Amino acid sequence: MVGTSSVEVKCTKCGNVYEAQVIDHVDMSQDFETAKALKTGKVNRTQCSKCKKVMFLDRGVVINFEPDPLIVVFDPSAKSSGAQAELKQSYDNIVRFNETLQEVGEEVQFKVVTDLEQLKGLIDEYVKKYK
Repeated sequence: MVGTSSVEVKCTKCGNVYEAQVIDHVDMSQDFETAKALKTGKVNRTQCSKCKKVMFLDRGVVINFEPDPLIVVFDPSAKSSGAQAELKQSYDNIVRFNETLQEVGEEVQFKVVTDLEQLKGLIDEYVKKYK
């Protein structure tokens, strides 16, 4: 299953502002096709409705490697330890929301991945194991 949302995008070529659907979350056990796009780094592709320029939005994607107890945030822009700590803090805040989420949080490993090659390795391992 892929979780999406609408975001406002400003074209880097013509300045046109338009709405685009972006991927926020991927469940590997339910949507293997999106995993292929993740491996190429070509997720969250948009095209300007005015000039047709293609852009890849620089935003994080949450990947659930279920049934493995692993959740990964792939965010190439989170290179600094501070940015990664902020993502981890957001995750911790979510899992502390209620008792059920807290139990899940204790059983699941959370990782921030900024390198596409590292993400490819995790996806390849998953594919060998489950597909």
